[in-house]
Amino acid sequence: MTPRILFNMPSQFAGHPSGVARMAFRLLEELIEIGGYRYVLRSPWTRDQLPRSLQLELTGVIVVPRPRILVLDVIQQRLTLPGLVRREKIDLVVNVDPFGAAAGANSRLTIVHDLYFKRLPEHFSWRARLTNDLIYRFTLVGKTEIVSVSNATQFDLEQFYPATRGHITTIHSAPLLLSDERRPTHSPIGGRYILAVGNATENKNFHVLAEAMVALHETDPDVTLVHVGADNSETMARSFERHRCPIRLVRFAGIEDCELAALYHHASCLCVPSLAEGFCLPILEAQICSCAVICSDRSAMPEIAGQGAILFDPTDPADLARNLKRLLDNPVEHARLTQLGRDNAARFSWNATARKYLGVFDRLLADRASG
Repeated sequence: MTPRILFNMPSQFAGHPSGVARMAFRLLEELIEIGGYRYVLRSPWTRDQLPRSLQLELTGVIVVPRPRILVLDVIQQRLTLPGLVRREKIDLVVNVDPFGAAAGANSRLTIVHDLYFKRLPEHFSWRARLTNDLIYRFTLVGKTEIVSVSNATQFDLEQFYPATRGHITTIHSAPLLLSDERRPTHSPIGGRYILAVGNATENKNFHVLAEAMVALHETDPDVTLVHVGADNSETMARSFERHRCPIRLVRFAGIEDCELAALYHHASCLCVPSLAEGFCLPILEAQICSCAVICSDRSAMPEIAGQGAILFDPTDPADLARNLKRLLDNPVEHARLTQLGRDNAARFSWNATARKYLGVFDRLLADRASG
């Protein structure tokens, strides 16, 4: 009988694909394509909300409401998942993030994407730190294998949760955008622009990018800043206003992948000034779209960017401004960096990622059978 694997992601919002949900869906698509196991999804997503391939190919879709209080739901899952596992004949539970099941099948795997609440505690309330820590301790204990999405995340896990040592496998994800075979010919923005991608959460550190743009404006007043994502606090706009600097700021939200690819293709560069990232998909998305990358030298960013990026100190706006100027003024360096980026992105593929996950699944199920 073909083993059944439950992908468990109750913490995601139905119909609104976060980076975690998109990663899970893309991984499931590749796993199903390779074959070997049958997959059931437990989440707030209904079957008709899922990508079409998953609508057709998933063995089962179990719809649950997104919990209002995550910590209570994690406790409840510990009590209720064993019954569901028996009814659905589940052989392995894969928690797509730690807000999942701390019990259930004899074999469990939990994917950890980041530990921002530990790495940047000053940006979280005491309540958020306490709640997240409780959930992580609850979910990662016992007979649970862990996949970290980067070596940086594995380092954080081993530092903050020493009991996880020896139970972690690092498996990189891969770009979610297509390659640039369908390169758009027209720029969606007139003139030169710096691109920033991601919601303006504290770890993104966008205020440093804004300060660097102010310094750059003195010599390159024509350069626009384009931001894809939300900035509810108007972090960058307020920095420009404070300096009385008339930098053009263009923002996009909720755009399609083809539109994002067009922005990457025609940008002078992608800038990632983050203080911490669990993986940082925009780096690889930019690289496959022939967009030069300037990124922080912290956390997972050097690991993911490889040789295809200029690194800078994310606490130093002047350092970033110098590197932006260097790239804008040197087309030879820009072309070299772009090619290095494309070479680096070629290291990552969903087929390779899925096969590494399958290796972990095989090992866990073999251990269960022998035990």
